[in-house]
Formats: sequence, structure tokens, C-alpha cells
Amino acid sequence: MLKIVFVGFDKKEEIVEVNGQKYSEILESLGINPETVVVVKEGHPVPTDEVAEGGEVKVVRVISGG
Repeated sequence: MLKIVFVGFDKKEEIVEVNGQKYSEILESLGINPETVVVVKEGHPVPTDEVAEGGEVKVVRVISGG
């Protein structure tokens, strides 16, 4: 199981089952574009193409503008 804590979103958290998916695949299944967020695990950013493991991650919405 993976607990996802959302930062900058309307929802606060979600718990999903991981079965060898990448973070990007999990995010897409939740309707989130992986290119618009940073996944943080244990205080460090992780690539969204990394295979997800159990535990807890934060998904932080990236805001850009010009």
C-alpha cells in the first residue's frame, strides 16, 4: 500500500495499492498529469518513472508562470 499526501490539491490524501507500477502510472490513474507535480519520498524528490514502493509519498503541485 502507498499513502499519497497531496500538497496544493483539493484532496488531502489517498491510499492506493501498488503492483509494480511507476509513480507516473499511479498519478495518471488518479487524473494527475505527472509533468505538473513533484513526488517526494523521505524528503527527497523521486523520478516519476521510478517504480513505486509501499510507504508514504507527498505529491506537490508545481506552479509555474511567466
